[in-house]
Amino acid sequence: MRIQVTGEALTDEIEVSTGQQARTVMVSAGLVSSVNGQTGDVTGLAATAEVSTIAAAVAGPVADEAAADAVTAHVEAIDPHGDRAAAAADATAKVAAHTAATDPHGDRAYADGKFLAKAGGTLTGPINGPGTFAVGSDGGVTAPSLTLPATATTVSKSLVITAPTGAASYVVWRAPKACTVVAVRGYRVGSTGATINAQKNTSDLLATNLSLSTAETWLSGPSVQHATFAAGDSLTVAIRSLSGTPTAITIQVDLQGV
Repeated sequence: MRIQVTGEALTDEIEVSTGQQARTVMVSAGLVSSVNGQTGDVTGLAATAEVSTIAAAVAGPVADEAAADAVTAHVEAIDPHGDRAAAAADATAKVAAHTAATDPHGDRAYADGKFLAKAGGTLTGPINGPGTFAVGSDGGVTAPSLTLPATATTVSKSLVITAPTGAASYVVWRAPKACTVVAVRGYRVGSTGATINAQKNTSDLLATNLSLSTAETWLSGPSVQHATFAAGDSLTVAIRSLSGTPTAITIQVDLQGV
C-alpha cells in the first residue's frame, strides 16, 4: 500500500508489502497519526508563516548588501548618468563658437564707436574742443593755438602790397586771444622810398612811421606802443607815404601769446 501525504514540501512515499495489490491512499498531513510506527507530530515540516519569516530574515540583509553595492558602484562610476560627457561636449562646442566669433561680447563694436584706431581710420567732424577749437566736417580746423602759440613763441602776420600807388590801409588779422606785439617790420622792392605803420584797431603801434629808406632790406620800427591786444582786436597795416612807384612793399607784425 502507498500513503501520499499532502501539505509537505516534498512527497513522502511509504511502501507496505502485504501480498495484496498495491494501492495509494491520499491523506492530509494534519491527519497523519503515525508513520512507520512513529506517533506524535511529524517533524521536518514548516508552517507557511514560518517559511515567510525565514525568507524575510534572509532576504533583508541580502537586499541591503545588494543596495549598498549598487550605491557604491554608482558613486565610483565616472559618469553614471552620462551628464558629464554631455556637459563636456556642450562646453567644448560653446568655447569653439565663442573663439570663432568675431566680436562675442560686443566689445569691439563698442570700442570702434568710441575710439579712433591706433593706426589708420578717419577722424570725422565736426569736433568741438575747449574754447574756440573746432574741426569742421570738411576737415577745416579753427584753433587760436594754431595761429597764436603761448608766451615766448613768436608768430608773424604780414601782407605784401604789390605796385602800391599811394597811402592805403589793410585790416589783416583778428586776434583770437590776448597777445602782445613785439615788432613792426617793413621791406621795399623798387622806387626810392616809403613809410609804413601798423595799428591796433585805430591806434598806431609805432609812435613814428617806419621809413623804408633802403630797398630790399628788412627794417624794424622803434619801440611799439599800444602793444597789448585783447581777443577780438584788429590788426591793420598801412602805407603812409611813397616816393616813386615801388614794385612791392611788405609789412610784417610779430606777436607773442600771453
